[in-house]
Amino acid sequence: MVVYKILVDISHNEQVESFPDAFNEDDFIIEFINKNEGPLTYDMLEDFDVLILGNIQHSKNNRDDKFTPEELRTIKEFVGKGGGLLVTTGAGGDRDISIKQGSIRVLYKLTGVKKYWNGVIQYPKRNSIIDNVNLKIDTIFQHPITDGINRLILGNCTFFSITEDAEDIITTSQKASYEYFDLKEIDEIGQVPICVVSEFFNGRVVTLGSSSFFLEDHEIGIDIEDNRKFLGNIIRWLCFDKEEKIVEGEEEEEKEEEEENEDFEKDSFF
Repeated sequence: MVVYKILVDISHNEQVESFPDAFNEDDFIIEFINKNEGPLTYDMLEDFDVLILGNIQHSKNNRDDKFTPEELRTIKEFVGKGGGLLVTTGAGGDRDISIKQGSIRVLYKLTGVKKYWNGVIQYPKRNSIIDNVNLKIDTIFQHPITDGINRLILGNCTFFSITEDAEDIITTSQKASYEYFDLKEIDEIGQVPICVVSEFFNGRVVTLGSSSFFLEDHEIGIDIEDNRKFLGNIIRWLCFDKEEKIVEGEEEEEKEEEEENEDFEKDSFF
């Protein structure tokens, strides 16, 4: 039986402080790095399959929501050695906090995201639910994460500027507009990336412009449309080598046993 071990960081002022109870408890082990337990170290991460950074609430003068160089190296090592990283954000993105200040942008070599825009995406009323920031998402491209996904509801969503190392698998529709918080204006943006994937050495990364699907909310949360399946697909894709490692480990053990038996048979003739 495959069990996915997930570590949720809440030591960097993340808004996501829980994991939905919408899945079989036997399939997931969920633990947390609490607010006073940082900084992140490799010893904290190495026994887990996935690290979740869920909608960090950056501010200009707060050090607790920034990453230190040591933490960046830790996350790079974790992902590079086969770990999965899920980064979610939301309205306001990275609040225009720079890389030098230690914002979430420092992870761009892993995520392929250079900027998390400071604002919120809006849809026309007929393409949203309840209000115009809860988007009916159906511009979905083929990928293992989107397998079986026809529509999502993503609320309070931002978009990204990405590098060539990132692949966008979900975008807004051509009818999308954007409220820029710093400029206090709304402009049409058309089709822009809101979910991207990337690979970093032996690991994988998913970056999503919304965190609303973590909510236990029957209107915009985990249980609406294909949101639950979407989160499950993300976790399984990030753990792509979990089942493979089990199979490879069993094959390696069988091979070693065969080699030992061969060595024994050779030795027994002398």
